[in-house]
Amino acid sequence: MYKHLVVVVAFLLAFTGAAQTSSQRASVQLSATVLASPPSITLSWTTLASTTSITIYRKLRTATSWGSSIATPSASALTYVDNTASVGTAYEYKVVRVANGVTGTGYIASGIEVPGPDYRGKLILLVDNTIASSLTAELNQLQYDLRADGWAVVRSDVSPTATVPSVRSTVINLYNADPTNVKAVYIVGHVPVPYSGNLNPDGHTEHLGAWPTDGYYGELNGTWTDNSVNNNASARAANRNIPGDGKFDQSNFPNEVELQVGRLDLSDMPAFSLSATELTRAYLNKAHNYKLKAWSPTVRGLMFDNLQWVSNPMAASGWRSMAPLVGPANITNANQNGTDFHLLINGQSYLWTYSSGGGLQATDGGVLTYNGADGVGTTQAFASTSPGGVFNMSFGSYFGDWDNRNNYLRAPLASGNTLTNCWAAIPAWYFHHMGMGDNIGYSTWISMNNSALYTPLTDGWQGSIGRSHLGLMGDPSLRMKMLAPPSNLSVNNSSGIASFAWTASSESGLAGYHVYQFDATTGSISRLTTTPVAGTSYLNAAIPFIAGRDYMVRAVKLEANTSGSYYNLSLGAIATSTGSVTNDCMGVPGGSALPGTPCNDNNPCTTADVWNASCQCVGIASGDTDGDGVCNAQDNCPNLAGQIGSSCNDGNACTTGDAINASCQCAG
Repeated sequence: MYKHLVVVVAFLLAFTGAAQTSSQRASVQLSATVLASPPSITLSWTTLASTTSITIYRKLRTATSWGSSIATPSASALTYVDNTASVGTAYEYKVVRVANGVTGTGYIASGIEVPGPDYRGKLILLVDNTIASSLTAELNQLQYDLRADGWAVVRSDVSPTATVPSVRSTVINLYNADPTNVKAVYIVGHVPVPYSGNLNPDGHTEHLGAWPTDGYYGELNGTWTDNSVNNNASARAANRNIPGDGKFDQSNFPNEVELQVGRLDLSDMPAFSLSATELTRAYLNKAHNYKLKAWSPTVRGLMFDNLQWVSNPMAASGWRSMAPLVGPANITNANQNGTDFHLLINGQSYLWTYSSGGGLQATDGGVLTYNGADGVGTTQAFASTSPGGVFNMSFGSYFGDWDNRNNYLRAPLASGNTLTNCWAAIPAWYFHHMGMGDNIGYSTWISMNNSALYTPLTDGWQGSIGRSHLGLMGDPSLRMKMLAPPSNLSVNNSSGIASFAWTASSESGLAGYHVYQFDATTGSISRLTTTPVAGTSYLNAAIPFIAGRDYMVRAVKLEANTSGSYYNLSLGAIATSTGSVTNDCMGVPGGSALPGTPCNDNNPCTTADVWNASCQCVGIASGDTDGDGVCNAQDNCPNLAGQIGSSCNDGNACTTGDAINASCQCAG
């Protein structure tokens, strides 16, 4: 009875406009508009009654602290214009608002025409070897897509029965081989799950213990111990943590996490009719189609906060992150309207969602599992519906501990258009970077390492909470805005020069295309074009044809959204150059001495020597005024044949030993 009363009151308050939830008050919902000439970034935020102060900070995207504030607008202000921003520079802004004594924070990544990264680094792909052979085509497609998105891929198939330290050793060895470039780990399947800590971020005493800790595979330099925590009282056996049991002591990461981590694990989900292998296949295919822009979500967000009766701002991560990504006006506040969350998103399309409710437990085949949230849904509900949220945040008791049968945090990935999910509130997550083209793994990495930069650290009741249990369900390489890629790239030999041709992207409003080559040893890519190519072919005399080399072409578009503007890149069309190898002008097969490239004709009286179309090295004559065979630039007497000191004839029969003197005169 009391629960229904709370629902009715909350519903009425929302539509009077007189009240906002604690989660809304704890978050400043930001958006931005930008101009290139003159350069400016205008921040906007939603109104909140009784605001007494607003403080604005700015930092470079790569900076690790905020420094002093840049502005303190009036308490009634709803915008701020930054006229000191530079075109092409990536920034982050923090806005702190105090209203009725409550401090709210908001963050936005912004910039004006910021270039997108051509090369994102190396990604370690860890694959469960029990499903690898059945998913050969899909995993090959995944690796192709990752390369086409600027990642170099290093794959390792591992056994689900391996020890977690041995899997981490594999990651460490791959990282140490190229620490500058290795940036991420993508786990596919039931690769061994690390457990660590003695924590219960949901507040339940029977849930105190070790939780799944995928960040263990991303933190590579710290010491993880298994000798101090001694807790054998957890309700679920997997959470019990005693010395020497293979579960670690740390509730926080021993050192900064080096790598982005995300996991696709759809094992042990019998609520769905398909096997783990087939569920994984379906996910990989829908992620592939998303990256190709074969389908696109509606740019809007859905907020479903069924924990408003808790005084803490549990849903603030949702309000704070979704605003710059879809725009505050595009967020629907479901506000406990009597319809469960899973029904609101069934068959619908949302770029982002946030849902929270009291967590549900169940016994499934004698196994304790965490399969839902009150008013939100259950794993079984997702098995019979088609959830339409692509990127999702969820919160409720229990199910953030995700390594159990029919777990609710993993369930959305197994159906509909869902691609990611995370347990967001304790601690808080920060996804605003994705508005400027960053992948979700980057935001996950930032959240895992957030010890002070973004506040609050938690939206829950615990002021200080470990972060070892943070985990991203889904592909960490995913970006928020995809472009339709070009296709059918061919690379042929045109008189020793690489000739590129491709089929145009179906995307409208493109700036053009960039052409890249792959490094055969490292897998990294380098861009061959300085500005986008307008057409669908490219020929540059400075790019020799090299048989068997991999190349790529990507569409480029200037994206303008509710965060700022940046140059977005599609996945690339990849091709290997074909055709016989041609000798260059020096007779070297596949060499670089091609027509139009520099050479030396060994004639000091010529400059700008290049190979011509007939492979002759020719230059531009620099002048020989006196015709003595010495060009003027090297002739100390350019108007008199000969050089200082050389013999001459002054025409005087009464002199001998005639020679050119220092004044370029012939004297004897």
